Amino acid sequence: MTSVTVAEDLAERRQLFIGGHWQDSSGGEIVEVRNPADQSVVGHAALGSSADLEQAVDAAREAFDDGRWRDLPGAERAAVMRRAADLLEERAEEIAVVLTAELGCPLWFSQQAHVPNPIRHTRYYAGLAENYDLDDVITDDSGLRSLVTQEPVGVVGAITPWNGPLSSPSLKITPAIAAGCSVVLKPPSQTPLTAYAFADAFREAGLPEGVLSIVPAGRVAARSLIEHPEVDKLAFTGSTAAGRAMMHAAAERIARVTLELGGKSAAVVLPDADAGQVVNAVLPMALMVNGQLCIAQTRILVPRQREQEFVDAFADALASWTVGDPMDAATKIGPLVSRDQHEKVTGYVDLARSEGARVIGSSLTLPPELSDGWFVPPTLLAGVDNSMRAVREEIFGPVVAVVPYDSVDEAVAIANDSPYGLSGSVWGADEDEAIAVARRVRTGMLSINGYPQAYGAPFGGYKQSGIGREMGEYGYRSYLETKSIAIGRG
Repeated sequence: MTSVTVAEDLAERRQLFIGGHWQDSSGGEIVEVRNPADQSVVGHAALGSSADLEQAVDAAREAFDDGRWRDLPGAERAAVMRRAADLLEERAEEIAVVLTAELGCPLWFSQQAHVPNPIRHTRYYAGLAENYDLDDVITDDSGLRSLVTQEPVGVVGAITPWNGPLSSPSLKITPAIAAGCSVVLKPPSQTPLTAYAFADAFREAGLPEGVLSIVPAGRVAARSLIEHPEVDKLAFTGSTAAGRAMMHAAAERIARVTLELGGKSAAVVLPDADAGQVVNAVLPMALMVNGQLCIAQTRILVPRQREQEFVDAFADALASWTVGDPMDAATKIGPLVSRDQHEKVTGYVDLARSEGARVIGSSLTLPPELSDGWFVPPTLLAGVDNSMRAVREEIFGPVVAVVPYDSVDEAVAIANDSPYGLSGSVWGADEDEAIAVARRVRTGMLSINGYPQAYGAPFGGYKQSGIGREMGEYGYRSYLETKSIAIGRG
């Protein structure tokens, strides 16, 4: 494996960040963070207890109620946020190395996306803190007026997954803080290190005490955050099963929720689509972060008369997707995050084979130097239909399935025959036709021929892929409450 130096202060996080202060975990639990590529020790992190999370909520409640951040002019909040973004940018390269070391995604992806995007989000929401108009006046036909204003929702409990150690926290912390909220972030125990970069940056930038806490913890301790009566809003990214439990807990006190959950997204390839274009563009959309991404497009729907053409094309292309050391610039597929994830993904490949699928690529022999890591070669499932579990269920690994259809109407039906509705794409020579098909697919985000989404477009899904939207003004508004005040006639 490539020898890369991990900054010690970013990798040794033996204290929690509670209310703006570093302190020991009340339970004293310290975990080793290991590199999934070779099991070497990356660093150490304290795990919080229920008592630690409750203390963080108390600090957030006090900070919000006394208005030390909430009542600052937007321009002052924005100045702190922009300073925090500058501080993150100063250490972007070091943060990317730590992120790759604990997650296993290729370093080039951390450098191009995982770290720059959160910095951009921080600056974007600083702009909204400064410029977003919170007030409006409505006048009816008799001259009565109401002042409609928006104010921060309060204390936010944010829970984020291991596959986006910095990007997922950024989509919760930055709009919430911009709106004037206080935030308690619970990162996962699998990748607990990277999110602390926000603690370092915001503390040095001058964020008042109590406004931000970062407390990695396990599931049992996390319940104290989810169920805490002083948490006004829960913002969660993770599995649909966990999101369902989150909704139950929130329902007890009617807490606000934003849920970004699982997916099994479809790429609908129309009969006139160019195979080369589709293959070259779909694979990055399916395999980024080693396939461990909720928006991964892992169901590839192709015309039945062209099925073998696409199977051959995808199989050939997958052979060039280099599996290896995530610190190596030539690597496209790194290790999965953990033994558990490795067993889950390989279990689904075995299941697909037992269901009758032709499995292409999973039997590739990996070089000896990768034997200590949680590597799975990119795998293609052929000869499948949409009823198979390996085609319907979220695998969260580098596994894609080519699913044939007989008509465009059937392709739309297959795309919609899923409990999920997060992402997807449509591919075809006639863009107007592709857009018409996209309008029929019940999912929150689609692209036509691989076009990227405009920055600030809403991120979120239909059905069991979640509730609410992140990104842009849509994400900002989710941290605001609306109030109407009758102010008489003009």
